[in-house]
Parts: sequence; C-alpha cells; structure tokens
Amino acid sequence: MPRVPRRPNDTPRTIEWPAGRTLWRVSKDATATRFSTRAGRLFRFSPIVSSDGTAVPAWYGATSQAGAIFESIFHDVRPSHRDRRIAPNQYIDRIIAPVVTARLLTLIDLTTDGLHSIGISRAALIESTSQRYRWTIEQAVLLRTAAPAADGFVWVSPARDTALSVVLYGNREDRGDPGMLVPGEGPALPLGIGAGLELLRTLAEAARITIVLPDEAS
Repeated sequence: MPRVPRRPNDTPRTIEWPAGRTLWRVSKDATATRFSTRAGRLFRFSPIVSSDGTAVPAWYGATSQAGAIFESIFHDVRPSHRDRRIAPNQYIDRIIAPVVTARLLTLIDLTTDGLHSIGISRAALIESTSQRYRWTIEQAVLLRTAAPAADGFVWVSPARDTALSVVLYGNREDRGDPGMLVPGEGPALPLGIGAGLELLRTLAEAARITIVLPDEAS
C-alpha cells in the first residue's frame, strides 16, 4: 500500500511554464479550454471537493498530440493486455485540439526531482491504478495546501513517456480560469473521421493497438 509522504510539511518543488506554450487535449469540447467540475468520477488528481461540496474545476492535457491520445483514448490499454482494441464509442465523438498557455503557469513538479522532494514514489503517485485514485486525490489536496500559489501539477505520462501530462485547477466561482488557457492555432480534429482518425490509427499501429471502425463493430 502506498504510504504517506515522509516529508509532508516540505514545500513541493515547483517549475514555471511561460505564456505561449502549446498543450493538447482530447475531449468533446472543440476549444479544449473547458474545465471539468464533475464530481461523480474519479481521476488521478481530481475531483477535489471543497467544504461546500462543489468540485474544484480541473483541466487535463499533455505536451503532445500522442500524449493527449494515450492519456485519454488509449488510457486503459496496457502493454501486457491481450485484448488491445479500441471500440468506436471510445473515440467517435472525441476531438483533439491545441490550447496555448495565456500566462505564466506555476506547476508542482511530479517528475523525478519533484517526487524525491516530497518523498513519494512514482509507482505510488503516478503509475498506480484507478483503485488508488482516492489516495492520489488525497495527496493532491496535501500538495495544493503546501503550495497554494501553484496552478496545477506536471508529470511524465505513464501512458506515453515521451510526453508530459498536466492538470490545472481553476477558480470555483467561474468554473475555470479564462486567463489561463486560450484556443491554439490549427484546427481541432475530430478523431472519428479524416485527419483525426488517421492520426489515431497511426499511433495505434505503432503501438500494436487495434482501432475498430464503426462499420466493423456490428
């Protein structure tokens, strides 16, 4: 069982990302800037529920298109799995779109140096399964309390280790931070057709994942 940080009172290590950095997100939102306030489903670092019962708005993205796809569409496919197929309902209504950081972001570092600074292993905090999400959310609360000025967290994607993953937290009153992200240049690509589907299939082929097309699903 993952243990609590051995240095819970230490301030976490933070890094800064400048305005103008491009990130990628897969969602149903063509602008890709919408923060989620859903409290019914657990993710690695959200929802964080405030004392009044509302969820702190959260936004997940990645530093590359591949990272965004592997952390969403391919999230539950592991190298050891025998059934490595993606059904149409897992991608047909999803869109991949770029966003750009609109201001300087301060992020809690959960890469190697940052994990050493708080005394938690990558296996416990980053690579654990969804069965440990209640614990990882508890750690997110502790980290945000220890570094209240931070905008979110950054870590090496466990699904795509050539990309960084990021979670940003918004303001509860306005369901996000309109000054944090803006839509990026370039088109939003529906993953069910055209260039978006081709991108999905190219990444899947390299990882030996099978994309089931709609006309093959019946």
